[in-house]
Amino acid sequence: MAREERKKEDIFIKEKRRAKNFFITSSAKMDDDKGVSKTTISSSVFTKMSQSFADGDYLLDDGIREINGSVLYMLQEMQTDINDLYNEASASAFQASFFPFARIDSGSFGLISSSLVPGIDSKYDLGSSGKEWNDLHIDGTAHIDSLAMGTTVTSIKDEDNMSSDSNTALATQQSIKKYVDDNAGGGSGGSGNYDTGSHLVPHADNTYDLGSSTKEWKNLYVDGTANIDTIAGGTLSKPLALPYRTSTTLKSSAVDVTTINVLIFNSSNALSVQTLVPHSIGQELTIMNINSGAITITRSTKASARTIYGSGNLTINQHQVYKFVCSPSQVWYQIS
Repeated sequence: MAREERKKEDIFIKEKRRAKNFFITSSAKMDDDKGVSKTTISSSVFTKMSQSFADGDYLLDDGIREINGSVLYMLQEMQTDINDLYNEASASAFQASFFPFARIDSGSFGLISSSLVPGIDSKYDLGSSGKEWNDLHIDGTAHIDSLAMGTTVTSIKDEDNMSSDSNTALATQQSIKKYVDDNAGGGSGGSGNYDTGSHLVPHADNTYDLGSSTKEWKNLYVDGTANIDTIAGGTLSKPLALPYRTSTTLKSSAVDVTTINVLIFNSSNALSVQTLVPHSIGQELTIMNINSGAITITRSTKASARTIYGSGNLTINQHQVYKFVCSPSQVWYQIS
């Protein structure tokens, strides 16, 4: 069963009380010579009663003390209770009037068992630029209008369903991407240099572009190998240098030419080539001999893969050059 909400009259001291006054005092002259009635005591009589209380005569008079002893005892106990109520009521009134507007210079809290809500929207800060909180732990949703991140995003921890395909991870990655774009020359009209200390890898293969047809990068500088499936070029400022290898010996008669287009022999000893291992269909291979050792090219009419087609062997002497091309069946044919 739900608890009923407390009302104002349950919290604050009630304006009306059920108990009646013992009597009231009156400064008007009373007809009764004694100055008392069933409901009223004259001010002069009340003053005498007050003085008698102050003098303690009621305690010295045995008759009064014995007859009213129990009443006097309970009144004394009630006085203690009244003092406690006074202190509690004073403290509650102080808190109600002071703490809604209080400013505490320094303090510590243990556990907060309710929401922590500012009095005005978009006005007060949690921490400052010079005094920041350390870690922020939130199980729910962080509603942040603007996120100013540090200069380096090191990692996204895979916690609380933060897998790469979750909505939370996607939203986080998009936020980080926007931050990087806005601060590293990307996004809408951003400018600046993006100096990365790690690999720059797209989120998905064969999906995202580097530049566009109307917004192209200028020069591309690569020290390593540019692995490009297709090149749509304009004008070459100079011809591409063909990859080559110079050999002084052969470890096997099956020569691997998957990474070269020019094979140069520089040996004083005779060498023999029986098969060539190509890297693709249509590959052209130039074989030249720059030393005294003759190079024998074994040929065959069986047209087996990797063989050099022909009815007789070829001899490449010093200062001679032959050129071959690879067919779809990986058979090599002499073209010059």
